[in-house]
Amino acid sequence: MAFISKELIDEVKSKNDIVDIIGSYISLNDKNKALCPFHNDHSPSFSVHPDKQIYKCFSCGESGNVITFVEKFLGISFQEAVKLLADKSGIKLNISTPKKTTRFDKYYEITDTANKYFKNNIFSNDGQKALKYLSDRFVDKQIINEFNIGLSTNNKLHEILAKKYNLEDLLKIDIVREVDNKIYDTFQNRIMFPIIDEDNNVVGFSGRKYLKNDLEDKQLSKYVNSRETDIFIKSKIFYNINNALPNIKKSKEIIITEGFMDTIRMVSIGYNNTVALMGTAFTKEHLDKIIKYKCKVVLNLDQDNAGVLGTISIGDELIKNNIDVSVIVFDDYKDSDEYIINKGKDAFDIAYKNRISFIDFKLNYLKSNKNMKDSTDISKYINEAIKSLNDIDDDILKELKIKELSREFGIDESVIKNKIKISSKKEVKKEEKLTKKRYDKYDISEIRILYLMLNYDDVILYFENGLGYLIHDNMMALAYKIVEFRNDYGYFNYSDFIDYISDNESLNETVKEIMRYHNEDEYTESELEDYFDTIKEYSVKKRINELKREMNETLDVNKKIELANKINKINKEVLEW
Repeated sequence: MAFISKELIDEVKSKNDIVDIIGSYISLNDKNKALCPFHNDHSPSFSVHPDKQIYKCFSCGESGNVITFVEKFLGISFQEAVKLLADKSGIKLNISTPKKTTRFDKYYEITDTANKYFKNNIFSNDGQKALKYLSDRFVDKQIINEFNIGLSTNNKLHEILAKKYNLEDLLKIDIVREVDNKIYDTFQNRIMFPIIDEDNNVVGFSGRKYLKNDLEDKQLSKYVNSRETDIFIKSKIFYNINNALPNIKKSKEIIITEGFMDTIRMVSIGYNNTVALMGTAFTKEHLDKIIKYKCKVVLNLDQDNAGVLGTISIGDELIKNNIDVSVIVFDDYKDSDEYIINKGKDAFDIAYKNRISFIDFKLNYLKSNKNMKDSTDISKYINEAIKSLNDIDDDILKELKIKELSREFGIDESVIKNKIKISSKKEVKKEEKLTKKRYDKYDISEIRILYLMLNYDDVILYFENGLGYLIHDNMMALAYKIVEFRNDYGYFNYSDFIDYISDNESLNETVKEIMRYHNEDEYTESELEDYFDTIKEYSVKKRINELKREMNETLDVNKKIELANKINKINKEVLEW
């Protein structure tokens, strides 16, 4: 991790007002409140406090300063967030974060070497036919360089790699294959598309045939792809994610296509947040990534029947997870590559701007294979539409669609509503209440003490002198860290403390739990004493129970008397509090 001094972090925070920065990412009302961007919020529970330069969500518990907001909202590292804000405020910050090391580094080195070999080939004498093929398909040198497009030739790569790397590793990552005890390059006479992960590691390749004889040979597959290996797992990667991710984080939107060329073509006309699926399957791992990116999804799969069915399958899964989904629709051409080549950027821009919501796309599809003059088909369509509406979490959208169905088919809204499970805010609150942790008086005392320690310097001193311990390990660890910060710096400030524990996931989770529990900022000394007494009471009860257990377990009468005396002594001390 790159080291950034506390002084520099303080300067970055002081020159980036938290209201201005957060307001540039989400919509704040006049009281600096908003729907929380970190959970599925239904009423404004997220608030920004300009006097303290911090934000808090009293529903999910997320809190922090201007740097941690940018870090969490954009899904970037703490160092990247500091750098972004430093650049925004004109502060010179020269930091570099070392590349992660993994047990697969030797594999990445091999794939990177192979990629460089392929890239070199395409601009050599061997690459003239490949360049002509690409040029005929409107792929110029700029696109070739941007996407690291290369060329495999006749079975030469394994001879070069064998001089430095062992055969077992080459076989493991499918750079070479063994057939009848002979070693062959996996990719031969193909235009090569490297597949690169989020950390810019080349993890696999896809090779497309391009020579005239090969194109005419129906026995040869159009594409040859790397087999799944330790570093290449199709279900966990999007093509072009390495280039697209910064733009996805910035735009809060990801465009998903079906093919490499669709993605390449769209990027070439400015849609830099575009990725492609590795095949047609959309997996749980893909879904998890999109949830992590906290972005909207625009589906742009092929316009044929398979593409439409794929769009519906993916859209259903996204809708169930409360993700905003829309679909690009156009006529005449199968995919966006063909559409852009034939109709141009302006036409595609219009198609993008006129994209429709996923639910409208799905309802149009359900209607397309029904006879809307046949009452049985109409009934089937309405029932299928109702089933689709049940997956939507947006009650307003549900209501609008109910009204549309009612008007279109002359059916009373109540009939449709009776078949739809309308989720109310009360149900949402009930669900949140059921999932919220139940706290006893001891838990509440710990949380309240820590909350006040995080907000009042004098409470830290009061804790040190009046109590000095808590019940649960995670709470105690946080209390010790708060005390440590104050002793190290001679003061306590919540915003600075968040930076201090930025790389400690456990402490951050504990802070989130404390902020999730609704707390009032004001307190009295007698209230604090009550919390301290509650913690002491727990400690006393625990000690007495331990002594009673010892009494039950021992057969020694003298030992029983000794333990009973200890219990009596503890009880007397409690009475003297």
